[in-house]
Amino acid sequence: MQKAVSPPRVKRGTTRMFESDLLERLSHVHPLVPAFLYLPVVIAALAVAIFVKNVGWGTVLWQTFAGYLLWTLFEYWLHRLMFHMPVVGPKTARIQFLIHGVHHDYPWDETRLVIPPAASLVLCVLTYLAFRAALGPDAMYAPFAGFVLGYVVYDETHWYVHAFKPTTRFGRWLRREHFLHHFKEPTTRFGVSCPWLDYVFGTRGTPVGPRDVSTDNGADAAVERAS
Repeated sequence: MQKAVSPPRVKRGTTRMFESDLLERLSHVHPLVPAFLYLPVVIAALAVAIFVKNVGWGTVLWQTFAGYLLWTLFEYWLHRLMFHMPVVGPKTARIQFLIHGVHHDYPWDETRLVIPPAASLVLCVLTYLAFRAALGPDAMYAPFAGFVLGYVVYDETHWYVHAFKPTTRFGRWLRREHFLHHFKEPTTRFGVSCPWLDYVFGTRGTPVGPRDVSTDNGADAAVERAS
Protein backbone atom coordinates (compact mmCIF):
# COMPACT_ATOMS: atom_id res chain seq x y z
CA MET A 1 0.00 0.00 0.00
CA GLN A 2 1.33 3.42 -0.93
CA LYS A 3 1.90 5.92 1.84
CA ALA A 4 -0.43 8.89 1.71
CA VAL A 5 1.25 12.17 0.86
CA SER A 6 -0.29 15.53 1.67
CA PRO A 7 -0.77 17.61 -1.46
CA PRO A 8 1.23 20.84 -1.59
CA ARG A 9 -0.31 24.27 -1.38
CA VAL A 10 -1.25 25.10 -4.95
CA LYS A 11 -0.66 28.53 -6.43
CA ARG A 12 -2.36 30.62 -9.06
CA GLY A 13 -0.50 32.07 -12.01
CA THR A 14 2.85 30.76 -13.16
CA THR A 15 6.49 30.68 -12.13
CA ARG A 16 9.86 30.88 -13.80
CA MET A 17 11.50 27.49 -14.33
CA PHE A 18 14.79 28.38 -16.06
CA GLU A 19 17.39 31.13 -15.87
CA SER A 20 17.75 30.95 -19.66
CA ASP A 21 15.18 33.13 -21.44
CA LEU A 22 15.13 30.70 -24.37
CA LEU A 23 14.42 27.65 -22.22
CA GLU A 24 11.82 29.60 -20.29
CA ARG A 25 10.01 30.53 -23.50
CA LEU A 26 10.14 26.92 -24.70
CA SER A 27 8.55 25.73 -21.47
CA HIS A 28 5.35 27.63 -22.29
CA VAL A 29 3.19 26.14 -25.03
CA HIS A 30 -0.36 26.56 -26.32
CA PRO A 31 -2.43 23.48 -25.38
CA LEU A 32 -3.47 22.84 -28.99
CA VAL A 33 0.12 22.42 -30.20
CA PRO A 34 0.21 18.61 -29.71
CA ALA A 35 -2.87 18.20 -31.89
CA PHE A 36 -1.47 20.43 -34.65
CA LEU A 37 1.92 18.71 -34.54
CA TYR A 38 1.01 15.06 -34.17
CA LEU A 39 -2.38 14.46 -35.78
CA PRO A 40 -0.66 14.88 -39.19
CA VAL A 41 1.89 12.29 -38.03
CA VAL A 42 -0.97 9.92 -37.21
CA ILE A 43 -2.60 10.48 -40.60
CA ALA A 44 0.70 10.06 -42.44
CA ALA A 45 1.54 6.83 -40.60
CA LEU A 46 -1.89 5.38 -41.40
CA ALA A 47 -1.54 6.42 -45.03
CA VAL A 48 1.82 4.65 -45.27
CA ALA A 49 0.36 1.52 -43.68
CA ILE A 50 -2.61 1.41 -46.08
CA PHE A 51 -1.30 2.78 -49.36
CA VAL A 52 2.42 2.04 -49.24
CA LYS A 53 2.67 -1.11 -47.12
CA ASN A 54 -0.69 -2.42 -48.36
CA VAL A 55 -1.91 -3.42 -44.90
CA GLY A 56 -5.59 -4.38 -44.91
CA TRP A 57 -8.16 -2.09 -43.32
CA GLY A 58 -9.11 -4.62 -40.67
CA THR A 59 -5.50 -5.14 -39.70
CA VAL A 60 -4.91 -1.40 -39.60
CA LEU A 61 -7.86 -0.95 -37.24
CA TRP A 62 -6.81 -3.53 -34.67
CA GLN A 63 -3.15 -2.55 -34.89
CA THR A 64 -4.02 1.11 -34.35
CA PHE A 65 -6.15 0.17 -31.36
CA ALA A 66 -3.31 -1.98 -30.01
CA GLY A 67 -0.95 0.97 -30.35
CA TYR A 68 -3.41 3.14 -28.46
CA LEU A 69 -3.68 0.58 -25.66
CA LEU A 70 0.11 0.47 -25.47
CA TRP A 71 0.10 4.23 -25.08
CA THR A 72 -2.33 4.05 -22.12
CA LEU A 73 0.06 1.69 -20.33
CA PHE A 74 2.97 3.98 -21.13
CA GLU A 75 1.02 7.01 -19.88
CA TYR A 76 0.09 5.35 -16.61
CA TRP A 77 3.57 4.08 -15.75
CA LEU A 78 5.32 7.24 -16.95
CA HIS A 79 3.09 9.30 -14.70
CA ARG A 80 3.44 6.95 -11.76
CA LEU A 81 7.15 6.18 -11.89
CA MET A 82 8.81 9.18 -13.54
CA PHE A 83 6.49 12.13 -13.01
CA HIS A 84 6.13 11.14 -9.35
CA MET A 85 9.64 9.86 -8.83
CA PRO A 86 10.91 9.62 -5.24
CA VAL A 87 12.66 12.80 -4.16
CA VAL A 88 15.80 11.93 -2.23
CA GLY A 89 17.78 15.15 -2.43
CA PRO A 90 18.03 18.55 -4.12
CA LYS A 91 18.98 17.13 -7.52
CA THR A 92 16.01 14.77 -7.75
CA ALA A 93 13.80 17.51 -6.31
CA ARG A 94 14.88 19.80 -9.16
CA ILE A 95 14.34 17.10 -11.80
CA GLN A 96 10.91 16.23 -10.44
CA PHE A 97 9.94 19.89 -10.35
CA LEU A 98 10.99 20.40 -13.96
CA ILE A 99 9.19 17.40 -15.40
CA HIS A 100 6.00 17.50 -13.31
CA GLY A 101 6.23 19.23 -9.95
CA VAL A 102 5.73 22.66 -11.45
CA HIS A 103 2.36 21.51 -12.75
CA HIS A 104 1.25 20.34 -9.31
CA ASP A 105 2.41 23.62 -7.79
CA TYR A 106 0.74 25.74 -10.49
CA PRO A 107 -2.11 23.55 -11.82
CA TRP A 108 -4.01 26.48 -13.37
CA ASP A 109 -1.16 27.57 -15.65
CA GLU A 110 -2.64 26.71 -19.04
CA THR A 111 0.69 27.22 -20.81
CA ARG A 112 2.15 24.20 -19.00
CA LEU A 113 -0.63 21.65 -19.37
CA VAL A 114 0.91 19.78 -22.32
CA ILE A 115 4.39 18.47 -23.03
CA PRO A 116 6.49 21.14 -24.80
CA PRO A 117 7.45 20.28 -28.40
CA ALA A 118 11.14 20.48 -27.53
CA ALA A 119 10.61 17.35 -25.43
CA SER A 120 7.76 15.64 -27.29
CA LEU A 121 9.52 15.75 -30.68
CA VAL A 122 12.51 13.90 -29.22
CA LEU A 123 10.15 11.35 -27.65
CA CYS A 124 8.31 10.96 -30.96
CA VAL A 125 11.53 10.18 -32.83
CA LEU A 126 12.60 7.70 -30.17
CA THR A 127 9.16 6.08 -30.29
CA TYR A 128 9.36 5.77 -34.08
CA LEU A 129 12.76 4.10 -33.83
CA ALA A 130 11.53 1.75 -31.10
CA PHE A 131 8.50 0.66 -33.14
CA ARG A 132 10.65 0.18 -36.23
CA ALA A 133 13.16 -1.93 -34.30
CA ALA A 134 10.45 -4.01 -32.61
CA LEU A 135 8.00 -4.52 -35.49
CA GLY A 136 10.02 -3.89 -38.63
CA PRO A 137 9.55 -1.30 -41.38
CA ASP A 138 6.41 -2.92 -42.80
CA ALA A 139 4.29 -3.63 -39.70
CA MET A 140 5.14 -0.63 -37.53
CA TYR A 141 3.04 2.16 -38.98
CA ALA A 142 -0.48 1.44 -37.74
CA PRO A 143 0.62 0.61 -34.15
CA PHE A 144 2.83 3.70 -34.20
CA ALA A 145 -0.16 5.79 -35.34
CA GLY A 146 -2.26 4.44 -32.48
CA PHE A 147 0.47 5.19 -29.96
CA VAL A 148 0.90 8.78 -31.16
CA LEU A 149 -2.87 9.25 -31.27
CA GLY A 150 -3.00 8.09 -27.65
CA TYR A 151 -0.47 10.76 -26.76
CA VAL A 152 -2.57 13.47 -28.42
CA VAL A 153 -5.67 12.25 -26.58
CA TYR A 154 -3.74 12.33 -23.30
CA ASP A 155 -2.38 15.85 -23.66
CA GLU A 156 -5.63 17.35 -24.94
CA THR A 157 -7.63 15.54 -22.26
CA HIS A 158 -5.29 16.95 -19.64
CA TRP A 159 -5.86 20.44 -20.98
CA TYR A 160 -9.62 19.91 -21.17
CA VAL A 161 -10.08 18.74 -17.59
CA HIS A 162 -8.03 21.66 -16.24
CA ALA A 163 -9.28 24.47 -18.43
CA PHE A 164 -12.95 23.59 -18.94
CA LYS A 165 -15.87 22.28 -16.97
CA PRO A 166 -17.13 19.14 -18.75
CA THR A 167 -20.86 18.76 -19.23
CA THR A 168 -21.02 15.00 -19.87
CA ARG A 169 -21.02 12.41 -17.10
CA PHE A 170 -17.84 10.81 -18.50
CA GLY A 171 -16.07 14.16 -18.77
CA ARG A 172 -17.01 15.10 -15.23
CA TRP A 173 -15.68 11.74 -14.02
CA LEU A 174 -12.36 12.28 -15.81
CA ARG A 175 -12.02 15.74 -14.31
CA ARG A 176 -12.96 14.66 -10.83
CA GLU A 177 -10.52 11.73 -10.83
CA HIS A 178 -7.67 13.96 -11.99
CA PHE A 179 -8.49 16.70 -9.52
CA LEU A 180 -8.51 14.18 -6.68
CA HIS A 181 -5.01 13.20 -7.81
CA HIS A 182 -3.95 16.84 -7.66
CA PHE A 183 -5.67 18.03 -4.53
CA LYS A 184 -6.42 15.04 -2.32
CA GLU A 185 -4.30 11.94 -3.00
CA PRO A 186 -1.31 12.62 -5.31
CA THR A 187 -0.07 9.02 -4.94
CA THR A 188 -3.25 7.72 -6.60
CA ARG A 189 -5.15 8.12 -9.89
CA PHE A 190 -2.25 8.20 -12.36
CA GLY A 191 -4.32 7.51 -15.48
CA VAL A 192 -5.24 10.93 -16.88
CA SER A 193 -6.89 9.81 -20.12
CA CYS A 194 -7.19 6.21 -18.93
CA PRO A 195 -8.32 6.26 -15.27
CA TRP A 196 -9.60 2.69 -15.58
CA LEU A 197 -5.98 1.53 -15.32
CA ASP A 198 -5.96 2.72 -11.72
CA TYR A 199 -8.54 0.01 -11.03
CA VAL A 200 -6.31 -2.54 -12.77
CA PHE A 201 -3.13 -1.59 -10.87
CA GLY A 202 -4.70 -0.81 -7.51
CA THR A 203 -4.10 2.94 -7.43
CA ARG A 204 -7.72 4.09 -7.53
CA GLY A 205 -7.42 5.61 -4.05
CA THR A 206 -10.14 6.14 -1.50
CA PRO A 207 -13.55 7.09 -2.89
CA VAL A 208 -14.43 10.47 -1.41
CA GLY A 209 -17.25 12.93 -1.72
CA PRO A 210 -16.59 16.49 -2.87
CA ARG A 211 -17.09 17.86 0.64
CA ASP A 212 -14.70 15.34 2.19
CA VAL A 213 -11.77 17.37 0.85
CA SER A 214 -10.79 19.77 3.59
CA THR A 215 -7.63 21.75 2.86
CA ASP A 216 -6.64 25.38 2.94
CA ASN A 217 -5.32 25.49 -0.60
CA GLY A 218 -8.53 25.67 -2.61
CA ALA A 219 -8.58 21.95 -3.34
CA ASP A 220 -12.01 21.48 -1.81
CA ALA A 221 -13.53 23.98 -4.24
CA ALA A 222 -11.60 22.51 -7.17
CA VAL A 223 -12.76 18.97 -6.47
CA GLU A 224 -16.31 20.15 -5.90
CA ARG A 225 -16.24 21.93 -9.27
CA ALA A 226 -15.15 18.64 -10.83
CA SER A 227 -18.26 16.86 -9.56
